[in-house]
Amino acid sequence: MKLYLDIFYKLSWILTVITGFSSVITNSKVNGFFLFFFTITTLTQLLGTYLFSKEKDGLKIFTHYFSIVIVATAFLISVSLMKSNVFSFIIYYISYNLMLSFILNNYFKYFEDKDNLLKLIKFLNLNYFDLFDTQLHIKLFNNKKSITPDTISAVGPYSPALLKDNELYISGQIPVNYETNEIPESFVEQVKLVMENLKKILNTAGFTFKDVVQVSVFVTDISKFKEFNIVYETYFKKPYPARFVVEVSKLPKNVDVEISCIAKK
Repeated sequence: MKLYLDIFYKLSWILTVITGFSSVITNSKVNGFFLFFFTITTLTQLLGTYLFSKEKDGLKIFTHYFSIVIVATAFLISVSLMKSNVFSFIIYYISYNLMLSFILNNYFKYFEDKDNLLKLIKFLNLNYFDLFDTQLHIKLFNNKKSITPDTISAVGPYSPALLKDNELYISGQIPVNYETNEIPESFVEQVKLVMENLKKILNTAGFTFKDVVQVSVFVTDISKFKEFNIVYETYFKKPYPARFVVEVSKLPKNVDVEISCIAKK
């Protein structure tokens, strides 16, 4: 049953595209056929998704179905706009893709914890979205966002932090005051400044030190480890994140400490 629905869905989607674009080229009145094929497509998709989500999960299932209807409506309008105004189509098409990205990201949020992700991808037939914009949907599943606070800048070709889903990966931070470009002389002050830089990045991304799960520390003098811990414990409370500390011979700008971390909501 699922196989037949899947095949029928693909065929009706292809017919929808062909019919829609033929109406643009010939300027003939085939909107009725276009609407019919797209309605069949939407109903088939609704039925197909219902087969894998048999749990009566209330709001989540309703949100899932409602989102599909919104996507269908948006695409129908976007193709119709092509007939009258190409510029309007471009604007609407961009809005449609942004909305679709938001909806698909919410699918992951709603269904990932229920171990239904593979089934969801299968029945949504996301591999067929390349008919419209392959590159956008590749980026959708690679939804990484660079985090750069106003007062912090990278000193090389890297992001100060990278947000991926609900995880934040912070690059190694050194004790530089980015407003004055100064570096404190004392080791303790350097550690404090690094921690403050980390705090700014965490807060910019909507995280706090409580969300940190792993810390990586590089120091040029391991004998100052006790001093480091005194400052460290003013920022982190129990249960402490996982951590490793490594002594190195040299760090960028000849600083004495560098710290990176990973945070997760």
